[in-house]
Amino acid sequence: MMLYSLIKGLLMPPGILILLLIAAFFLVRGVLGRMLMVTVITVLTTMSSLPVGITLMEPLESAPALGTPAMPIPSTAQAIVILSAGRKRGAPEYGGDTLDDATLRRVRYGAKLARSTGLPLYVTGGRLSGEREPIARLMADVLRDDYGLPVAGVETESRTTWENATGTASLLARDGVSHILLVSDAWHLPRAVDVFAGMGLTVTPAPTAFVHYPGWETDLTWRDWLPSIPALLVSYQAIHEHLGRLWYQIRGWIEPLPAQP
Repeated sequence: MMLYSLIKGLLMPPGILILLLIAAFFLVRGVLGRMLMVTVITVLTTMSSLPVGITLMEPLESAPALGTPAMPIPSTAQAIVILSAGRKRGAPEYGGDTLDDATLRRVRYGAKLARSTGLPLYVTGGRLSGEREPIARLMADVLRDDYGLPVAGVETESRTTWENATGTASLLARDGVSHILLVSDAWHLPRAVDVFAGMGLTVTPAPTAFVHYPGWETDLTWRDWLPSIPALLVSYQAIHEHLGRLWYQIRGWIEPLPAQP
């Protein structure tokens, strides 16, 4: 079993790509070319390791789980806002577009919070070029049809976290909401909380889909060190979010958010 797992890990992407790059290293002539090959091999191998991906994620997942002793649900919260992620296009079993796994897990956790708190739900997410229905409409449909929960507000024009905040803030102001529970993946929330708070809202993070957890290091096995696509995806998301936070800081200096009254 161990040998099978090792062979499979090396023959499946990205393992096979790393092996091909190592083979190419011996075919490349010249110091500069070989230095470049070593750099590519090192970066791809490192980013494809789960411990590295989790280490990159850990500083982003700073908010504890809501409803725990470390973060009790505040009694002053007035609404729950669920941020969209992506969609599955043209799902034949659903007769068209539906929620992707990331958006669905956020909706599921938002529904759990709504049932336990009785707070109204708001969803936010627009559509990209070529897409038909705004993703927030799909979220509202799932909450109604699959969870039996009504949605108090649907923001349908945003395409980024920045626009999620600016678009949803007007809906919340209309309904007199100033304190929200903000639902998203744990690694995405630091940036999202900053932007929503910049709109003058009191924001309590409601994280889901944690990548890291206390004591994760002790649960590692040798398989976790093998290159894998899921580990590479974790590293990709972490790097993407670190860059996103940096960009939003710069954008905040250039284009301050219009705080709502």
